[in-house]
Amino acid sequence: MVTMINRLTLTGDEGRFEKALDNVCAHMMSRPGFVGLRLHRSLRRPGQWVMVAQWTDAASHRAAATGPVVEPLLARLRAEALTEPDVYETVREA
Repeated sequence: MVTMINRLTLTGDEGRFEKALDNVCAHMMSRPGFVGLRLHRSLRRPGQWVMVAQWTDAASHRAAATGPVVEPLLARLRAEALTEPDVYETVREA
């Protein structure tokens, strides 16, 4: 299992951002290998969001995050926010 963590910083219109984010999340949730997703919003900085998604493996996430179907969805999201995604493996758990 891997975890994709994406810090999103709102730079545009919040309504368009939320709609674009909903579309990206719906796409990701429909893809093979998707396990679960949590979306967090900072209480101190309301324009700061963090998406945490679990995937069975990095290849499944990569396949979901690339290609002609998802690229326009990601472009709309990036038009409204700075996105900083990365995929992590668990090295310690308590």
